[in-house]
Amino acid sequence: MVKSYERFSTGAAPISVLAKDFLAIVNQLFALVDDKIIAQFNQTQFLLGGYDFETGEPYLRSIRFDEKSAKYKRFEVGGLSSGGLKAAVGFAGDLRSIYLGTLGKTMDRMRSEMDYQPLSALQEVLQQQGRDSPVGGKPQIVKVYKHRNYLPYAVRESQTSKDHYLFGRPLLAYEKVFYPVATLDCIGESNFVHYPRSTPNRELSKPLEIHS
Repeated sequence: MVKSYERFSTGAAPISVLAKDFLAIVNQLFALVDDKIIAQFNQTQFLLGGYDFETGEPYLRSIRFDEKSAKYKRFEVGGLSSGGLKAAVGFAGDLRSIYLGTLGKTMDRMRSEMDYQPLSALQEVLQQQGRDSPVGGKPQIVKVYKHRNYLPYAVRESQTSKDHYLFGRPLLAYEKVFYPVATLDCIGESNFVHYPRSTPNRELSKPLEIHS
Protein backbone atom coordinates (compact mmCIF):
# COMPACT_ATOMS: atom_id res chain seq x y z
CA MET A 1 0.00 0.00 0.00
CA VAL A 2 2.77 2.43 0.96
CA LYS A 3 4.99 1.63 -2.02
CA SER A 4 2.11 1.85 -4.52
CA TYR A 5 1.13 5.40 -3.51
CA GLU A 6 3.78 8.09 -3.79
CA ARG A 7 2.36 10.38 -1.10
CA PHE A 8 2.66 7.53 1.43
CA SER A 9 6.15 6.42 0.36
CA THR A 10 7.52 9.98 0.49
CA GLY A 11 5.70 10.95 3.68
CA ALA A 12 3.71 13.72 1.99
CA ALA A 13 0.41 12.36 3.35
CA PRO A 14 -0.37 12.68 7.09
CA ILE A 15 -0.40 9.46 9.07
CA SER A 16 -4.14 9.88 9.71
CA VAL A 17 -4.74 9.56 5.95
CA LEU A 18 -2.52 6.50 5.80
CA ALA A 19 -4.51 4.99 8.68
CA LYS A 20 -7.75 5.61 6.77
CA ASP A 21 -6.49 3.75 3.70
CA PHE A 22 -5.04 0.94 5.80
CA LEU A 23 -8.44 0.52 7.43
CA ALA A 24 -10.12 0.42 4.00
CA ILE A 25 -7.76 -2.35 2.84
CA VAL A 26 -8.32 -4.41 6.01
CA ASN A 27 -12.09 -4.20 5.53
CA GLN A 28 -11.71 -5.05 1.84
CA LEU A 29 -9.77 -8.22 2.73
CA PHE A 30 -12.32 -9.03 5.42
CA ALA A 31 -15.13 -8.93 2.81
CA LEU A 32 -13.22 -11.36 0.54
CA VAL A 33 -12.99 -14.13 3.17
CA ASP A 34 -15.83 -16.68 3.08
CA ASP A 35 -15.41 -18.49 6.41
CA LYS A 36 -15.09 -15.60 8.83
CA ILE A 37 -15.47 -17.82 11.91
CA ILE A 38 -12.33 -19.80 11.13
CA ALA A 39 -10.50 -16.60 10.23
CA GLN A 40 -11.13 -15.26 13.79
CA PHE A 41 -11.28 -11.61 12.75
CA ASN A 42 -12.60 -10.65 16.18
CA GLN A 43 -9.23 -11.68 17.63
CA THR A 44 -7.09 -9.82 15.09
CA GLN A 45 -5.92 -6.36 16.11
CA PHE A 46 -3.46 -3.78 14.80
CA LEU A 47 -1.60 -0.86 16.35
CA LEU A 48 -0.74 2.02 14.04
CA GLY A 49 1.43 4.79 15.40
CA GLY A 50 3.78 7.58 14.42
CA TYR A 51 3.88 11.37 14.25
CA ASP A 52 1.57 13.65 12.29
CA PHE A 53 3.85 16.09 10.46
CA GLU A 54 1.05 18.66 10.15
CA THR A 55 0.50 18.98 13.91
CA GLY A 56 3.75 17.53 15.27
CA GLU A 57 1.68 15.42 17.65
CA PRO A 58 2.00 11.66 18.14
CA TYR A 59 -0.68 9.57 16.45
CA LEU A 60 -1.64 6.19 17.92
CA ARG A 61 -4.72 4.16 17.08
CA SER A 62 -5.96 0.67 17.81
CA ILE A 63 -7.57 -0.95 14.77
CA ARG A 64 -9.84 -3.82 15.75
CA PHE A 65 -13.04 -5.56 14.73
CA ASP A 66 -16.32 -3.96 15.78
CA GLU A 67 -19.05 -6.57 16.34
CA LYS A 68 -21.97 -4.14 15.86
CA SER A 69 -20.95 -2.85 12.45
CA ALA A 70 -19.15 -6.07 11.41
CA LYS A 71 -16.20 -3.95 10.25
CA TYR A 72 -12.79 -2.91 11.47
CA LYS A 73 -12.66 0.54 13.04
CA ARG A 74 -10.11 2.91 14.54
CA PHE A 75 -10.19 3.47 18.29
CA GLU A 76 -8.32 5.77 20.64
CA VAL A 77 -5.87 3.94 22.90
CA GLY A 78 -5.93 4.20 26.68
CA GLY A 79 -4.02 6.88 28.50
CA LEU A 80 -2.00 7.00 31.71
CA SER A 81 -1.23 9.92 34.01
CA SER A 82 2.44 10.19 34.86
CA GLY A 83 3.07 13.05 37.24
CA GLY A 84 2.14 16.16 35.29
CA LEU A 85 2.22 14.37 31.94
CA LYS A 86 -0.27 12.22 30.06
CA ALA A 87 0.92 9.29 28.00
CA ALA A 88 -0.87 6.92 25.62
CA VAL A 89 -0.03 3.22 25.78
CA GLY A 90 -1.36 0.97 23.04
CA PHE A 91 -1.63 -2.78 23.42
CA ALA A 92 -2.77 -5.48 20.99
CA GLY A 93 -2.85 -9.21 21.61
CA ASP A 94 -3.19 -11.68 24.46
CA LEU A 95 -2.60 -10.91 28.15
CA ARG A 96 -3.83 -7.33 27.83
CA SER A 97 -5.26 -7.12 31.36
CA ILE A 98 -2.15 -8.77 32.85
CA TYR A 99 0.15 -6.35 31.04
CA LEU A 100 -1.80 -3.22 31.99
CA GLY A 101 -1.95 -4.38 35.62
CA THR A 102 1.80 -4.99 35.63
CA LEU A 103 2.41 -1.58 34.05
CA GLY A 104 0.34 0.13 36.76
CA LYS A 105 2.37 -1.59 39.49
CA THR A 106 5.61 -0.72 37.71
CA MET A 107 4.65 2.95 37.48
CA ASP A 108 3.79 3.01 41.16
CA ARG A 109 7.04 1.26 42.13
CA MET A 110 9.35 3.46 40.04
CA ARG A 111 7.63 6.73 41.00
CA SER A 112 8.94 8.65 38.00
CA GLU A 113 7.61 10.25 34.84
CA MET A 114 6.69 7.91 32.00
CA ASP A 115 9.90 6.68 30.44
CA TYR A 116 10.80 3.01 30.06
CA GLN A 117 8.09 1.58 32.33
CA PRO A 118 6.07 0.07 29.42
CA LEU A 119 9.15 -1.90 28.34
CA SER A 120 9.93 -2.93 31.91
CA ALA A 121 6.37 -4.21 32.37
CA LEU A 122 6.50 -6.09 29.06
CA GLN A 123 9.76 -7.78 30.01
CA GLU A 124 8.31 -8.78 33.38
CA VAL A 125 5.23 -10.33 31.75
CA LEU A 126 7.35 -12.20 29.19
CA GLN A 127 9.57 -13.67 31.92
CA GLN A 128 6.49 -15.07 33.68
CA GLN A 129 5.29 -17.06 30.66
CA GLY A 130 5.78 -20.80 30.25
CA ARG A 131 6.34 -22.78 27.07
CA ASP A 132 2.59 -23.30 26.64
CA SER A 133 1.86 -19.56 26.67
CA PRO A 134 0.71 -17.83 23.44
CA VAL A 135 3.11 -14.98 24.29
CA GLY A 136 6.88 -15.25 24.52
CA GLY A 137 10.26 -14.37 23.09
CA LYS A 138 12.29 -11.21 23.55
CA PRO A 139 10.95 -7.65 23.46
CA GLN A 140 11.19 -5.88 20.11
CA ILE A 141 12.04 -2.18 20.39
CA VAL A 142 11.76 0.54 17.74
CA LYS A 143 12.18 4.25 18.43
CA VAL A 144 10.02 6.45 16.16
CA TYR A 145 11.08 10.00 15.34
CA LYS A 146 8.98 12.96 14.22
CA HIS A 147 10.81 13.12 10.88
CA ARG A 148 9.41 9.72 9.78
CA ASN A 149 12.60 7.82 10.52
CA TYR A 150 12.87 5.04 13.07
CA LEU A 151 15.67 3.32 14.95
CA PRO A 152 15.55 -0.38 15.90
CA TYR A 153 17.16 -1.55 19.14
CA ALA A 154 18.80 -4.90 19.72
CA VAL A 155 18.32 -6.50 23.16
CA ARG A 156 20.37 -8.71 25.46
CA GLU A 157 19.62 -10.25 28.86
CA SER A 158 22.58 -8.71 30.69
CA GLN A 159 25.83 -6.83 30.03
CA THR A 160 27.77 -10.09 30.09
CA SER A 161 25.38 -11.87 27.74
CA LYS A 162 26.82 -12.79 24.35
CA ASP A 163 23.41 -13.41 22.79
CA HIS A 164 21.77 -10.48 21.03
CA TYR A 165 18.26 -10.34 19.57
CA LEU A 166 16.95 -8.02 16.86
CA PHE A 167 13.20 -7.93 16.04
CA GLY A 168 12.88 -11.07 18.16
CA ARG A 169 15.49 -13.05 16.21
CA PRO A 170 18.71 -14.24 17.88
CA LEU A 171 21.66 -12.95 15.87
CA LEU A 172 24.16 -15.45 14.55
CA ALA A 173 27.65 -15.47 16.06
CA TYR A 174 29.23 -13.68 13.08
CA GLU A 175 26.56 -10.96 12.83
CA LYS A 176 27.64 -7.53 14.11
CA VAL A 177 25.31 -5.24 16.04
CA PHE A 178 25.23 -1.70 14.63
CA TYR A 179 22.06 -0.60 16.42
CA PRO A 180 21.86 0.49 20.08
CA VAL A 181 21.66 -2.49 22.45
CA ALA A 182 19.15 -2.45 25.32
CA THR A 183 20.09 -4.52 28.38
CA LEU A 184 16.97 -6.10 29.87
CA ASP A 185 18.11 -6.57 33.46
CA CYS A 186 18.77 -2.83 34.02
CA ILE A 187 15.96 -1.11 32.09
CA GLY A 188 15.99 2.66 32.61
CA GLU A 189 19.33 2.76 34.43
CA SER A 190 22.35 4.72 33.21
CA ASN A 191 23.92 1.60 31.66
CA PHE A 192 20.65 0.40 30.11
CA VAL A 193 21.56 1.23 26.50
CA HIS A 194 24.91 0.48 24.87
CA TYR A 195 25.89 2.25 21.65
CA PRO A 196 28.38 0.02 19.77
CA ARG A 197 29.46 2.85 17.45
CA SER A 198 29.49 5.64 20.04
CA THR A 199 31.89 6.88 22.69
CA PRO A 200 31.89 4.78 25.89
CA ASN A 201 30.93 7.68 28.19
CA ARG A 202 27.49 8.31 26.66
CA GLU A 203 24.72 7.99 29.25
CA LEU A 204 20.93 8.22 29.35
CA SER A 205 19.32 11.10 31.18
CA LYS A 206 17.12 9.99 34.06
CA PRO A 207 13.37 10.81 34.08
CA LEU A 208 12.04 13.29 36.61
CA GLU A 209 11.03 11.81 39.94
CA ILE A 210 7.46 12.10 41.18
CA HIS A 211 7.01 13.37 44.71
CA SER A 212 3.64 12.94 46.41
